[in-house]
Amino acid sequence: MMSRPPSTDRDRRRHRRRSGTLPWPFWVGLLLLAAASAWFMLQLGSDTGGGPIVLEVQDEIDTSETMAGDRAVILVFPEWDASGYVSERRRIPSRGRPEEDLLALMNELCEGPARSGAVSALPERTRILAAFLDHDGQSAIIDFSADLVVRHPGGSAAESATLTSILRTVALNYPAMRTCRILVDGDEAETLGGHLTLDQVYDLRRWL
Repeated sequence: MMSRPPSTDRDRRRHRRRSGTLPWPFWVGLLLLAAASAWFMLQLGSDTGGGPIVLEVQDEIDTSETMAGDRAVILVFPEWDASGYVSERRRIPSRGRPEEDLLALMNELCEGPARSGAVSALPERTRILAAFLDHDGQSAIIDFSADLVVRHPGGSAAESATLTSILRTVALNYPAMRTCRILVDGDEAETLGGHLTLDQVYDLRRWL
């Protein structure tokens, strides 16, 4: 019977590999990878303030304030030969706010008529600056640029046409309104052109 030869170092290493024992470089590499992963997670936590990452979800945007409809309005202009007045129907953007609608209405009046046979009663370059209503919507204040007075040609007929165009337009579109004041560049003006005064509160029912 033959005797088993003594094992050598090479044989012992070969035996360990066959039995599933992993070499030490593998374990060193695994430890280094774990350390690197831990360092990365710590850095990520410090960049976000050390706490958990929270995703902020914005509330749904309320678009009801920006949605606009339109409103039918009536504008009043004098006829070109000063024989009377004509009405022109238009539509303006509206969000249902009376003050904004009044401002848009006066802006349309400043633009002048679109139909033939009518002329603007407001001097060239006149702009509406502001419009205000009281809490119950029965009194209005409208503020025009200084061009309303500075560029006005004057004369009782021309001044009357200007006031009628403004006040009748307001009265027709705001039937519940009772009074209106006209300002020029934020202040009261004595007169348009030397004949009709502006420093008063107008009864709109007289201009229908």
